[in-house]
Amino acid sequence: MIKSILNDFTENTYIINEKRDCFIIDPGTNFEEITAYITKKDFIVLGVLLTHGHFDHIYSLNDIVKKYQAPVYIHENERDFLFDPNLNLSSMTHNKFILKDKQIVSTVTSKDKIKLGMESIKIIETPGHTRGGVCYHYKNALFSGDTLFKGTIGRYDLPTANKTHIERSVNMLVTKLRDNTIVYPGHGHFTTILNEKLDNPFVKR
Repeated sequence: MIKSILNDFTENTYIINEKRDCFIIDPGTNFEEITAYITKKDFIVLGVLLTHGHFDHIYSLNDIVKKYQAPVYIHENERDFLFDPNLNLSSMTHNKFILKDKQIVSTVTSKDKIKLGMESIKIIETPGHTRGGVCYHYKNALFSGDTLFKGTIGRYDLPTANKTHIERSVNMLVTKLRDNTIVYPGHGHFTTILNEKLDNPFVKR
């Protein structure tokens, strides 16, 4: 099951589960709604999956970690974002973000898989929006963070971003994944790989 929660900055948090086990993907500002849903469903939080380290995707991470004491997964090239307000862009806000518990962070690459139920969540490295951005692929769902949006791609004018890299990442995704894969982006509405092949101007044809 996939639960979507809309946060400030129009950022999407997702909670995915198999039976009682769940993962939180990109916990944004809406800590109360995230935890209320988990409590209502009596879920066990196995971990937090971060697509990248920008503050709108990690806004409530300290509170989530304090409440659930679950590991935080982030790409090895992105770990520094959790401790540097200039990298995670929170230096531009009134609430500078620094993760308080370093020991709870587990770094990952595409070689790793994270177990949920009888299947695994695959990690796809998609640098471009940030240097260590990833997508998480579980069953028929792709959680694309700020790499791939409906009809467009993520920004590439921010620290560690690279236009060539994000275009390469997006075209790798549409080549690698099945057309009926449902894409759940970090902002905006869901889409499918087929829709992006047909309508996304950044996809090479």
